Amino acid sequence: MVTSLNSATFIGIDAVLVNVEIFMANGIPGIMIVGLPDISTKEARDRVKAAIKNSGFVYPVKKITINLAPADLRKEGPVFDLPLALGILISAGLIKCALNLNDYIIAGELSLNGKIKKVNGVIALGILAKKLNKKLIIPYENINSARFLGVGFLAFSHLKDVCAFISGMRTPDGPKEIAAGAEEGSIYIHSPEDCDAPPSFEKIISDINNKERNGENYPDFSDIKGQKLAKRAIVVAVSGHHNILMVGPPGSGKTMLAQSIAGIQPPLSLEESIETSNIYSFSNKKTSDETGLIAIRPFISVHHTVSIAGLIGGGASNPLPGDISLAHNGVLFIDEFSELSKKTLDSLRQPMEDKAINLSRSRFSIVLPCNFMLVAAMNPCPCGYYGDAKHECRCSSAEIYKFYSKLSGPILDRFDIFIEVYSTDLDKLTVNKKAANSSEIKNLIETTRQIQLKRFEGSEIRFNASIKSSDIEKYFAVSDSALELAKSAVKKLNISSRGYYRILRVSRTIADLDRKKEIDADSVLEALNYRNTKLLRV
Repeated sequence: MVTSLNSATFIGIDAVLVNVEIFMANGIPGIMIVGLPDISTKEARDRVKAAIKNSGFVYPVKKITINLAPADLRKEGPVFDLPLALGILISAGLIKCALNLNDYIIAGELSLNGKIKKVNGVIALGILAKKLNKKLIIPYENINSARFLGVGFLAFSHLKDVCAFISGMRTPDGPKEIAAGAEEGSIYIHSPEDCDAPPSFEKIISDINNKERNGENYPDFSDIKGQKLAKRAIVVAVSGHHNILMVGPPGSGKTMLAQSIAGIQPPLSLEESIETSNIYSFSNKKTSDETGLIAIRPFISVHHTVSIAGLIGGGASNPLPGDISLAHNGVLFIDEFSELSKKTLDSLRQPMEDKAINLSRSRFSIVLPCNFMLVAAMNPCPCGYYGDAKHECRCSSAEIYKFYSKLSGPILDRFDIFIEVYSTDLDKLTVNKKAANSSEIKNLIETTRQIQLKRFEGSEIRFNASIKSSDIEKYFAVSDSALELAKSAVKKLNISSRGYYRILRVSRTIADLDRKKEIDADSVLEALNYRNTKLLRV
C-alpha cells in the first residue's frame, strides 16, 4: 500500500505542489528517496529516523521507498521532513489517521528530538493552499507569518503532537497568545474565519511605524535646511512612486535627502506586506515579531560596486531575489549612480519599465516582482564640481564626456524627475526657521496615496507612476490647456513619447498633492521643471 501526502517545493518565490509517496516492503532496511532531491532533502533520512525514535515510536525495520512527484522537478530544502515522518508512521501502521490529510499541504523541518522547526516560504505555501482550496500543517513558530493569509492551518511544535492530533487522540487547548517560540505540546488551529481583519493589521503596522519613526534611524525632513525645490520634488516622487535622479556636488545634501525618504513613506497595506514578506522569506531577512510580516516599507540602499546578480537577483539552481526585488513596494536608493558599471546600469532598464524581472535558467524561468521607486544620486562630473559656483571643476571635456557615456538615453528616460541639488548657503544653515517634519509630510503623502487608491479602485494599479500609457486617458482628467502645454513642450524640448507620458503621471501626482480634480497647466509646468535633463550636461 502506498501512502500519499501533499507538500511543496519552491521555484523562485512561488510554491509548487509536490506529492510525497511512501511505500514499504520487506527487504534490506533503509530509505531510498527518488524524485530529484537535493542534499538537504536526502539528509532528511537521518533526521526523520531520529525524530521518530525520540518521539516514542518504534522505527519500522523495512525497505522504504519515497517518491517526490513530479520527478522532473528539483526538490530543495528541509520542508519535506514532517510529511516524510508522517508518511512513514502511517504506512507502518504506527498511527491511524482520522484526518483527511489530502486536504492539507504539510511542511516542517524536524530536529533530532522531534521538535518541528521553523521553515522559510510559509507565505508562498499559504498562497498555494488558497489557490488549491487546501489548508496547511506547519511549524508552530510560523504562526505569525500565516495568520493574515486567509487560509486555514494547523500548527504544531512537536512530531508527537501532530501524530496525536491527526489520530484523534488529542484536541487543541483552545485559542492562546501566539508566542515567538513554543514548548513541546503546543497546538494551534486557525480557520479562514479567524483571520485578523485588515483594521487589526493596520493598527499593528501603525504602531510599528510609530516606533520606527521615534527611533530616529533616519534624518527628519525638518533637519534639511534650505533645498526647497529638492524637498518638494522628493514629496512629489514619494507620493506617486516616481523614479528620481538627483545631481549635485559633494556635500550638497543628496544622500541626506534620499535617506529622509525612509521616514516619510506611508505604511504598507496588508496586500503589499504579504507580497513583500513573501520575497523576504526567501532571503532570510528579519520580519516583524508582531505580525510575522514585513511591517516597514522597504528602503534598500545599494553600493555602487554591487554585482548584477546582487542587484537583480540570481543563483545557479534556484535564483534568489536581488536588491530590486527586496525593494518591492518601497525604495531602492543608489548613491554614486554614475559609478555603476555600464552593464549594471543597463540591467535596470527592463525592471524599471516592467516592474518585474525575468530570470531564465536552462530548466525553467521565474518572474520576480520589483515595483520599486528608484532614488539615484550622482555628482555632475568626476571631480564633482562641474558648474558649481563655489568650486572650480578640474575635469577635461574628454573626462566629462566619458563620465556621462555610461548613462544611456534609455536608462535616463526611465526617470520621472530630475533635480539639481545645490550646496546650501551658510546663512540658511544657521536659520532656525520652522519646517514641516517627517510626520507631517508622511501624513500628507498618505492622504495623497489614498486619493490614488480610490482612483484606481477595482484595478491592480496602486500608484500614479504604475499606470500604463494606454490607461492614462481613462483615469486622468486633464484640462485642455494642460494637454496643449504638455504637447507643445514635448515638441520644443524633443522629449520622447515615454517622457511625455511620464510628465502626465507626475502632473497627476502634483495635482493630487494640491487636491485638484484635474491636471491643470500649473501642474504640467511643475512637472516640466522636473524634466530638465540639461542638468546632466549632455
